[in-house]
Amino acid sequence: MLISVLIVIALNVFLYAGTERLIYALDKKSYEQREDYIRIENNILANRIMYDGIEEFSQDDIDFEGYGLGGDASNLENMACQMNSRIILMDSKFRVVADTYDRNFGQYIITEDTMRAMRGEKIDSKKVGDNFVQVMTGIYDKDMDEGLGVIISLGTLREKSGLLTYVENQKYTIHGICLLISFAIGIIFMIFMNHSIRDIRKEMNYIADGHQENRLSEEGFREFYQMAVSFNKITDRYKELENSRQEFVSNVSHELKTPITSMKILADSLLNQENVPIEIYEEFMNDIVHEIDRENQIITDLLDLVRMDKTKGDLNVAPTNINDLLEGLLKRITPLAEKRNITIHLETMRQVVAEVDGGKLSLACNNIIENAVKYNNDGGMVNVFLNADHKFFYIRVKDNGVGIPEDCQERIFERFYRVDKARSRDTGGTGLGLAITRNVVLLHKGSIRVHSKPGEETTFLIRIPLNYVG
Repeated sequence: MLISVLIVIALNVFLYAGTERLIYALDKKSYEQREDYIRIENNILANRIMYDGIEEFSQDDIDFEGYGLGGDASNLENMACQMNSRIILMDSKFRVVADTYDRNFGQYIITEDTMRAMRGEKIDSKKVGDNFVQVMTGIYDKDMDEGLGVIISLGTLREKSGLLTYVENQKYTIHGICLLISFAIGIIFMIFMNHSIRDIRKEMNYIADGHQENRLSEEGFREFYQMAVSFNKITDRYKELENSRQEFVSNVSHELKTPITSMKILADSLLNQENVPIEIYEEFMNDIVHEIDRENQIITDLLDLVRMDKTKGDLNVAPTNINDLLEGLLKRITPLAEKRNITIHLETMRQVVAEVDGGKLSLACNNIIENAVKYNNDGGMVNVFLNADHKFFYIRVKDNGVGIPEDCQERIFERFYRVDKARSRDTGGTGLGLAITRNVVLLHKGSIRVHSKPGEETTFLIRIPLNYVG
């Protein structure tokens, strides 16, 4: 509605300005025509004076009768009446020898313009007030190379062209018509806008009813185009989130079902056998306990992941010594590494104290370092490096293990994604550790990157601000 009103106002202003411009142009044209007419009459009078002599047109010793001057001077008055102008005639000494208004007779008019006119130069016309134009013409004899006098005609501008008079008389009528036209155009535009908005709303409601495969038409006015593009981006993002949710639910179902299936098979095997030796019974029960532990670990990781997906308000931020945090982690992980003769080395360049959630950051770092041990070769090595600058602290975990294929490096932070599914289950992985780590880092406004060469090495680099930005 606002756009329609603005369009109506703009159109009305445009049409109003157009009418005023037309009146101005016609008025200017009328002025130029009036000036040309007076200048032509002045030239005719100047030629007559050069032929008859200026004395024939002088008012000296002439008795006034009515408005006539008598003799040729009377012809001067008649010419002034025909031109609807006042004519002032000066001799070569700049003395007024005739004035059809009988006001300046006998006076001297010496100005820059009269002197230039006396020399035969063309003098531009001047507008006197709102209703008169002054045209000055020199009476210059080219053969004698001298000026004989000057004619000054002061013509009225009341005589206007018929079109100009009509336009001026009908100006307000024209403005009213222009206003009606602009309102009509505005109403038409408003109807078109409402129709377009109704179509867009209909398409949006159709998509909202569950037809997410549809998209808004990205066409029309720029505002409609931008709105359609933004809405389509939202629906595309929604589709991605919905696909991710469905995939997540499917993965969760599969991961939770796998240990249960294994336990059922083991339990059925025991039930279907008679006189089962105690050794086999103990072995099967140990396997069932292992599957229960796996199920519990998956549920624990899922709960951690859900907590990580919550808002930043769930972070318990406090100044934390990162050196002590890493040393504590390595003490817990070292026994696991020693079973496979894997060496873990911590290198710190300085003491680092940062505003972080120590519990969540410990969980994230634990996942990275444990993976470096689990997916390493026997007798391998894991290097943990800590450094900081004035703004961030950096944790780098590097191992010389099996590595990660290049085409898998972008997906390893996805939930339940495994590079080698069989080996991941053998090592007790749930496929959620790196997803949890990434969420922890993002909650701290940090970043995590991975670089790996299959069969050679893998390096994780974590960067987190020293001061938490809420």
